[in-house]
Amino acid sequence: MTQTYNIPGFKTLLMGAVGTGKTHSLRTLTDAGLEVFAIFTEPGMEVVADIPSDKLHWKYISPTTVSWDAMLDSAKKLNTLSFESLTKLPHINRGEHSEFLTVITQLASFTDERTGENFGPVDDFDQSKVLWIDSLSGLNLMAMNLIAGSKPVKSPGDWGVSMDNLERLIQKLTTDLRCHVVLIGHLEREADEVTGGTSLMVSTLGKKLAPKIPRFFSDVIHAKRNDTKFTWSTITPNVDLKARNLPWAENMPPSFAPLLANWKKKQNA
Repeated sequence: MTQTYNIPGFKTLLMGAVGTGKTHSLRTLTDAGLEVFAIFTEPGMEVVADIPSDKLHWKYISPTTVSWDAMLDSAKKLNTLSFESLTKLPHINRGEHSEFLTVITQLASFTDERTGENFGPVDDFDQSKVLWIDSLSGLNLMAMNLIAGSKPVKSPGDWGVSMDNLERLIQKLTTDLRCHVVLIGHLEREADEVTGGTSLMVSTLGKKLAPKIPRFFSDVIHAKRNDTKFTWSTITPNVDLKARNLPWAENMPPSFAPLLANWKKKQNA
């Protein structure tokens, strides 16, 4: 019988450079007995494809690439129009860039790409399930494509609307869902307007959105690799991190098992 929990599942942002084992750590969720529902925006399924279909369900939704004709059209505009004229262009081929809508559709009615089975809206998932999104970098492209299409130069308005739309999606995933949620992200160096220096923050649209994203999550973890050793940290200097279900520590094993165990302890607190 499925255990009933009285608090929502953990919401985790796992971020790191390429090759730091972020996608591979999904295995620790299924090993812990959780059922994972993954949306991949890049072909990371190959890393976990051997996990049985009753433990891992996925959908691959890639950001739309432009055709050669669209690339040629954009190049001609870049070659002939002024920068001001380029920023004032309306969207280009926006209707062909509907992948963000596909993500929303999948969340509203999750269908496993491997088996064709439908599991309904992620809002109905309980804490025996995990929604895994890999990665934010793909969502960034999709959110911008939704507004500007293949427009070669984005206006401030394009950036503002895209950032707002993406922030609303992250907010819904982290505040409305009772299941566990893991969002994978990459790192980017940004100016820290509070300290005046620079910090490593999750890579997203614009400089204003990145500092806001950690506040939505219960744990923000830095995935690291030193040669062949993979670790997690919640105390890396100059990285925006957060720890509610993990300790403030360095060189932790790259596993969700301790995080899940600490989350479960709070049921009896």
